[in-house]
Amino acid sequence: MTANKSLLSYESKFQKFDSLMKFRVKHILLVSSSYDSYVLEEDGQLTDLIYNEYFEFNLTVTPHVIRASTPEEAYEILEEQKIDLIIIFKRVADIDVTSFGYKVKSEFPKLPIIMLAYHERELRKMMTDDYLTVIDETFVWTGDVKILLSIIKLVEDRINIDSDTKLVGVRVIIIVEDSAKFYSSYLPLLYNEIMSQTRALMVEGLNISHKILRNRARPKILLAQNYEDGLALFKKYRKYMLAVISDFRFKINGEFDEIAGIKLVQQIRKEYPELPVLMQSSGEKNREVATQHGFGFISKRSLKLHGELREFIKANFGFGDFIFVDPDTCKPIARVSDFRSMEKTIKSIAEDSLLYHAHRNHFSNWLMARTEFDLADMLRPKKATEFETIETLRSYLIRTFRNFRHENQRGEITDFSRRQFDLQSEFVRIGGGSLGGKGRGLAYVNALLNQYKLHDFFDNVKVSVPTSVILGTDVFDEFMDKNNLMEFALSPHTDEETVAEFLRAKLPTEIVADLDALLEVIDYPLAVRSSSMLEDSHLPTFAGVYETHMLPNSNPSKRVRRQQLGQAIKTIYASTYMNNAKSYHDAANNRLEEEKMAVIIQKAVGTKFNDRFYPSFSGVALSYNYYSLENIEPEDGVVYVALGFGKTIVEGMNCLRLSPSYPNNLPQFSTVDDMLTNAQKEFFVLNVDPETSGVQIDSDGLTKLDTKDAEGDGTLYPICSTYSIENNRVYEGSSRDGVRIITFAPILKSKIFPLTDIVKFLMQLGSQGLNCPVEIEFAVKLNPDKSVPDEFYFLQIRPMIKEAQIEAVDLDLIAPECIIGRSNKTLGNFVRNNICDIIIVDPKTFDRSKTVTIATEVGKFNDMLYEDEIPFLLIGPGRWGTTERWLGIPTVWNQICGASVIMESAYGDFAPDPSFGTHFFQNLTSFQTGYFTVNEKAKNGFIDFDFIMSQQMIDRSEFVCHIKLEKPLEIHIDGRIGCGVIAVSD
Repeated sequence: MTANKSLLSYESKFQKFDSLMKFRVKHILLVSSSYDSYVLEEDGQLTDLIYNEYFEFNLTVTPHVIRASTPEEAYEILEEQKIDLIIIFKRVADIDVTSFGYKVKSEFPKLPIIMLAYHERELRKMMTDDYLTVIDETFVWTGDVKILLSIIKLVEDRINIDSDTKLVGVRVIIIVEDSAKFYSSYLPLLYNEIMSQTRALMVEGLNISHKILRNRARPKILLAQNYEDGLALFKKYRKYMLAVISDFRFKINGEFDEIAGIKLVQQIRKEYPELPVLMQSSGEKNREVATQHGFGFISKRSLKLHGELREFIKANFGFGDFIFVDPDTCKPIARVSDFRSMEKTIKSIAEDSLLYHAHRNHFSNWLMARTEFDLADMLRPKKATEFETIETLRSYLIRTFRNFRHENQRGEITDFSRRQFDLQSEFVRIGGGSLGGKGRGLAYVNALLNQYKLHDFFDNVKVSVPTSVILGTDVFDEFMDKNNLMEFALSPHTDEETVAEFLRAKLPTEIVADLDALLEVIDYPLAVRSSSMLEDSHLPTFAGVYETHMLPNSNPSKRVRRQQLGQAIKTIYASTYMNNAKSYHDAANNRLEEEKMAVIIQKAVGTKFNDRFYPSFSGVALSYNYYSLENIEPEDGVVYVALGFGKTIVEGMNCLRLSPSYPNNLPQFSTVDDMLTNAQKEFFVLNVDPETSGVQIDSDGLTKLDTKDAEGDGTLYPICSTYSIENNRVYEGSSRDGVRIITFAPILKSKIFPLTDIVKFLMQLGSQGLNCPVEIEFAVKLNPDKSVPDEFYFLQIRPMIKEAQIEAVDLDLIAPECIIGRSNKTLGNFVRNNICDIIIVDPKTFDRSKTVTIATEVGKFNDMLYEDEIPFLLIGPGRWGTTERWLGIPTVWNQICGASVIMESAYGDFAPDPSFGTHFFQNLTSFQTGYFTVNEKAKNGFIDFDFIMSQQMIDRSEFVCHIKLEKPLEIHIDGRIGCGVIAVSD
C-alpha cells in the first residue's frame, strides 16, 4: 500500500509538471537588417538550438522568427498575426526605438520588447524615463547567438514565474546587475550552465517522459538592476529562492551606492540565513568584504570568471548526477557528472550495476535530460539481452560514449562528411559553435549568391565564394580544454612562447581524422584564415589582429601537408592570445576569456606559374570612402586593386586606388612621373615548389617579388600600361617595348573585365544586407581561354565602422592664432580637450633607416602612458602601422593602443601617401581614435613642430620625445567634412 501511495503521489506531481511554462514564445518579431537576421538565424544555428530545446519540452512547434527591416513593416506584421516577443537590433536605420515602443505598447501593452545594441555607448543617450517605460530589457550583442535563447528564456521566466512557483515550487535565482554589457555575456553562460547541469535523479521506474517534464521545473532566472527591484523580487519569491547573484555597486533610491549589493544581501540573509549568495565586483578589494560576510565572491575581471561561476553552481545549486547503484541495496556506488567520467566509470563499474541500469534505459534517459538526443536514440533501441556477454555490452557503451564525446564537441549538426566531401563542395563546416566573424560574412554572401542566382549575373564572369571549410569554435574549445591551455594563454608570455606552447599541443583526434580526409580530396593551395567570434563585428572589428597563413599544399606526403595545416591552425589559435590581441581586447574593454576562434580553410584563388601561385589581381572595396576627392561623394566608395595577393593592399603598399563610379579619375596617376612613382612595384606570390615546401611553415607563407617578374607569366598584359622612354609617354597595354606600369588601364578603359560594375553591385548588395557601409575583399582569376569564364571570388565582407555624426563640430570656434596643427584629411568626429601629453618622433633626429627602432621606442612610451591611463597625441612620419619600414613606422597595435589621436606627417622629403591599409582604418574607427594626415607640400594641412619641440620635455629616447603641456590641447575633428584642428588653450 505504501508503494502504491508513493507512486500515485509521484504521478500527481508530474501531472503538475505538465502544466508548467504555459506561456511560450512562439512568434518572434526581429526588427533588424537582413544581415543581422542571417547572423542570428544561420551562423549560430538558432533554429536548431531552439528546436532542440523545445523538443526537450515535448513540443512540436518551435518559435518562428519573422523579420522586419522598418517600423512600417513591423506594424503591418503586428496587425496581421500574433507576436509573443519583439527584438530590435539598434543598428536598424531610421528607427526611433522609444517612439516605436510607445506605438507598439499602446496597442499591445503586455507585448515584451527587447532591444539588442551593438555597444553600450549606443545606449547612453537613450536611457531616458520614456525609453525605460516601453523597453522591457536591453542587451548588448556579444557575438554569441545564444544570447537570443537567453532573451527568450528570460521573457518566459518572467511571465511564467508566478504560476510555476505556486504550482510545484520551482526555484528562483535573482541576479542584480545594471551593466547591460556584463549581463549580456553572463546570462547565456548562466542559462547554459543550468541547462547542462539540470538532470533528474535517476530513481527506479523513471521514464523519459517524466525526465522531460522534470526539466520544465528548472530554476527560473529573474533580473533586477537596482536595490528596490531586487528586494521586491526576493520578498515575492522568498519561499522559492535558490540563490542570489549580486553586483556591489548599483542604485538605491536613484543614486549609485558602492555597497548597495552588500546592503541588499544582508537584508535578504536576515530572512533567509542559509541562502547561497554570490557577490561580483570589478574591484578585487571587495573580495574581503564579501568573505567577511560569508558570501561567495567572483571578480568580474577574473580571467577564470566562467570557470569560477561554474564551480559555484555545481557546489550550490544541487543539480543531480548519474548515480550508479548496487541493485541489491539500491545504495549509490558511483557518481557521474559528464561524458568523460561516464566512460571511465563504465570501465570499472560492477557487472550487476551495469546490467541494472542498461535494462532500465537509464543511460538513454540521462542523455535525454542533457538534450543529447542523437546518442540517446542510438542507445534506447539496444537491449542488454542483445549482447552475448556483459563485457560485450561494456565495450559497446564505452565505444559509443567515446565516439560521441568527439561528435558532441562539434555540435548537433556536422555538415562535413568524410565520405561525401568533394571538389564540388562550396561551403562546409567541421565542428559546432560559431563560424566566427569572417565565416559569418562568407556564409551570408554564399547564401545571397545562391538565393538570388548571382553566380552568372555578369557575362562571362563567375562570381562565387571559394570552397571553404570552417572549423567551428567548438573545435577551438576542445583544443583548449584537452590541452589545458587556457590558464597558460591568459598569463603573460612572449608571442614566441605562446606560439611554441600551442604548436606542442595536439588537435582533437577526430579533427585530425577530418583534416586527413579533407587532404585526400583537395589538391590546391590553401588560405588558412582566422575567424574569431569578435572579428569583423560592428564594434570593434579586430581587423588584422589575428593570423592568416597561405599553404602550398603541394608536398607529395599527405602527412607533411597535414602537419603544415595543423601548424597553421594552431598558430591561428595562438594568435588569439598574442600580446597585440591582448592589448586590443583590453582597449576594447572585452574579456579575452570570452573570445573564441573559428578557422577558415579556404581554396586559395590564383593560377600556378611554374613554382609560384597567385591571383590575376586582388582587391578591397569600401562602400564609404574616408578620403573622397573633390566632386566625388564619400558614398561613392573606393576600391584598391593590386597584382597578386591582397597583402599588398591591406598593408598599405603601393597599389591602384579608384572610385568605382569614376574609374578614370586617378589623381595618383595625374602625370607620367606620378605613374612611375606611385604605381605598384612589388607583389606577393605563394611558393608551391614541392621540393621547398617542408614541414615548418614560415610567417604568412607569401613571398614578395618585383612586378617585372610577372611578365613572363603573362599576367601583366590585362592590367598594365607601357612607359616609352623615347617620348616620355605611357601607352595602354603591353604591345610596345618599354617599362611596364600597373595601371589597370585595359580593365578600366577598354573594359576587358567588368570590375567596376561587379564591385558597385556587390557593395550595394552588401550595404543593403548589413544595413551599413561594408568592406569587401576579393580576388580575380582571369582565364586566357575566353571560352572559360573569368572568376571573381568573394573572400570577405565586414561592416565598416562609420558611426552617425551625433554632434556637429564647428572648427570656426577655434581662434586662428591658437592653432598649431590643421588637416583636411582626418578621421573621427569629436572634441577632445583632455590631452596634455604628446609622443613625437623628433624631426631633427629622424632616420628613415631606423624605423624599426623607432617603433620599439614608441611602444615603450605608449606602455608607460597606457598603464597610467593617460591619453596622448602621437605624431610621426609616413605611415603608422605599415609593414614596409621605408614607408613609415612599422608599429603593431599594442605599441600605439594608448593614443587618443594619431598624426601622420611629412618629415622633410619623407612624405608617403597616408595609411590606407584597411585594417589600420578599421581599428582607428573601432576605438574612436582621431586621425590626422599632414603634408604641407600637398597643401592638406600643417603642424607647428617648432612650438611642440619647445614645450616641456618629460623624457626622450634616441628618436622619440615625450612632451607635456601645461594646459590640455583643443583637438576638434569635423567628420562631416573630414577636417580637423589642433590648438593650444587660450
